[in-house]
Amino acid sequence: MLELLPGVGVTLPDGAGTLRFGTGPAEAGPVLATAPQVHHGPQCASLTRAGYPELRHAHDAWLSGVLFDPLWNTVATFGDVMLTVAGGGPGRTDRLAAVRIDVRSPAGTARRTTSVVWDGVDLFGHPARDVVSVLPEPRHPGSPPGTDTVVEPLGLWLGGRTPADDRFSQLLLIAAPTGWEQCCAGTFTCEEGGDGLTGIFH
Repeated sequence: MLELLPGVGVTLPDGAGTLRFGTGPAEAGPVLATAPQVHHGPQCASLTRAGYPELRHAHDAWLSGVLFDPLWNTVATFGDVMLTVAGGGPGRTDRLAAVRIDVRSPAGTARRTTSVVWDGVDLFGHPARDVVSVLPEPRHPGSPPGTDTVVEPLGLWLGGRTPADDRFSQLLLIAAPTGWEQCCAGTFTCEEGGDGLTGIFH
């Protein structure tokens, strides 16, 4: 079980430890290394921070999970649950500021070998509408409406929901300060209109 601890981090299965927000790569690395499978993500169709002409574009890339950062490119896999980490924005690039979790199951197969839990709720294991009903307010739909949910008190974004499978399959957990406050006050959206694909596809 992966347990979300908003404001603190994420506890990994089998007593492996907790990834704590604010720690550096040297502290986070040994915790990630306890995962059943660990590898480094390649820089493919992505840019580093220095590759973006404006801070807002780097911010959007960070939120979208397409920003490549050599310090934080470790991918930990627990069955079909994949966990990645990210440092923060300017001034906090060497501090853990975000944890992203994705379910990667082929279509038509049973999902997940590891539960992803907040306060006893399996976030990916129940219909999305049931999960949303027990999350604290304020919460609001993301964009486009109906596909994802933002839960501001937890620093949590839930997404990856499709009509065919009414369950979430992606999440992003962050903790302030992220360092991106220099760009804007947006939590899960860049309010300056950043585009993380700038310099990649256009």
